[in-house]
Amino acid sequence: MKVNLQDNFSISKLVIGCMRMNEWNFSIEQSVEFVEWCIEQGITTFDHADIYGGNHHNEALFGEVLKMKTQLRNEMEIITKCSICVRNDENPNIKTRYFNTDREYIINQVNKSIEKLNCDYIDLLLIHMHDLLVNPKELNDTLNELRDKGKVRYFGLSNHNPLEFDTLQKYADVKFVTHQFMLHPLGIENYKNGTMTHCLKEGIHPMFWSPLAGGRIFNPTNALEENMKNVLEGIRQELHLEEIDEVIYKWLLMHSSDPIIVLGTGNRERIKRAIHSLGGMHMTREQWYKILIDAGYNLW
Repeated sequence: MKVNLQDNFSISKLVIGCMRMNEWNFSIEQSVEFVEWCIEQGITTFDHADIYGGNHHNEALFGEVLKMKTQLRNEMEIITKCSICVRNDENPNIKTRYFNTDREYIINQVNKSIEKLNCDYIDLLLIHMHDLLVNPKELNDTLNELRDKGKVRYFGLSNHNPLEFDTLQKYADVKFVTHQFMLHPLGIENYKNGTMTHCLKEGIHPMFWSPLAGGRIFNPTNALEENMKNVLEGIRQELHLEEIDEVIYKWLLMHSSDPIIVLGTGNRERIKRAIHSLGGMHMTREQWYKILIDAGYNLW
């Protein structure tokens, strides 16, 4: 269940996304037990961002887990992200969301993440969104500083298009080891715009967030979503799977870039189905293309 991103750096094929950790309503003891359970299942990677739950709030919740059981840090990989500036308790005067990749801002956010997470370093830092005012040379110097000081081991990007990715990579001394972006059967823009093909070209293992479209897969609100649910249900029956989320995971994982899925849930049954989807009967090409076409992709 591990995917090698670079050299000897590997993360789990399934990643626990902590975007809604504050909504899981776990006690600290329950959070510790949940993290231990995930690791026992082979899911050792946990995905964060400075804005999740508010200003580093969910990082702080996770940090309480590591404070209670410090030895767990040696059994996991921690991902976090920064560059999105939004209004919060520490920045009440922000009126418009914007992106920031200035050196001082990135350094400050990483230091705060390390502090809140109760750890000494971040395994993988992602630039969360593309900053149109980015200075690629300055960003390169910033990433080098974080690496040289041992605060971040590896780097990647999130939510960039191929041109944006290539532009930042051109100036970077470090190789971006992954690209995290949205992909699900109700959102295939990253197939249409060439991002998936770009991952193949660069030998990048993509990382998909919101694989279940934030739950809209299960509770359709329009004709397109209703049709997709019916398509997935038909394939579920053909593959003899338990629920349609397993169909989606198999569809996402079939791409030859060897993708990684971020599971934004604390629901163990859903996590178990995601694990189950890694094996068993394979989806046919016809089934795979049926989902893609019904999602709105024109083959020709």
